[in-house]
Amino acid sequence: MDTTTVKAEFSIEGEDLKPEIITELLQINPDETWEKGDSIPGKSRIRRSGNWSIGTRFEESFDINDQLSQIVNIIKPKKEKLQNIREAYKLEYGFIVIIKIEDNLKPAIHFDTDLIEFVADIKAVIGVDLYIYS
Repeated sequence: MDTTTVKAEFSIEGEDLKPEIITELLQINPDETWEKGDSIPGKSRIRRSGNWSIGTRFEESFDINDQLSQIVNIIKPKKEKLQNIREAYKLEYGFIVIIKIEDNLKPAIHFDTDLIEFVADIKAVIGVDLYIYS
């Protein structure tokens, strides 16, 4: 039987973003990167901006904070660096939660106070994508 799974990601985007610079400054290895102008696999288009991101795998979960906390625990110690490089390199930060719902089993979707404060401190946005299968 299929079950509901959740994945969380943190991404940094910028028109002139160079992933290797972000990796060096944060001392965190990304899960995925690209630069503006890179081709999009399987499509005839190119990337409009650069990206650096880390994320969890899809995990069985009924509370999205389980996945978000994994990401926040990695980047929270870098809060001051994130604040500084955001301005210096004109970057945008975002958290995305991807939920695959099976058997109508929906996870709790709420954001705890610590997460909200951290997101505000680094001037990030939060998005939630829902995929309902059954």
